[in-house]
Amino acid sequence: MTIEEGDRVKVAFTATYPDGELFDTSSREVAVDHGLEMDKRFRPIVLEIGAEPAIESLQDGLLGLENGDTAQIEVPHEDFTFTYDRHEFETMVDTPVEVGQEIHAMTGLLGEVVEVTDDSVTVDFDPERSGEMLTFDVEVLDVE
Repeated sequence: MTIEEGDRVKVAFTATYPDGELFDTSSREVAVDHGLEMDKRFRPIVLEIGAEPAIESLQDGLLGLENGDTAQIEVPHEDFTFTYDRHEFETMVDTPVEVGQEIHAMTGLLGEVVEVTDDSVTVDFDPERSGEMLTFDVEVLDVE
């Protein structure tokens, strides 16, 4: 089945910076090979193609692939900055937010609040490497 808008896709992945440093992975073995002991659950990601919030370039790169396919997908830093409704976000984190606050996503990624307005909160999930491109090596495990 070819991946299309609206499909639910399970993907194993490893994401690296241009210098080869590991950003994130679904594989504990890959993390250990890179000398990292990451405090997270290692598991494939499940994406609903076209749903928000989204890493758009990653979702676009999955379109047209099929179960079992592998690919390399380039993802610009800007795709790791998300804006949320402020009230919903503060309810989710159970505290008022402020610029500079660290946020842990359910995936284990660490983000930093970079902007707060009356209505919204913007979080950058890769603040130390702003402007850098990531390469995602992916394997499609399931398409629904």
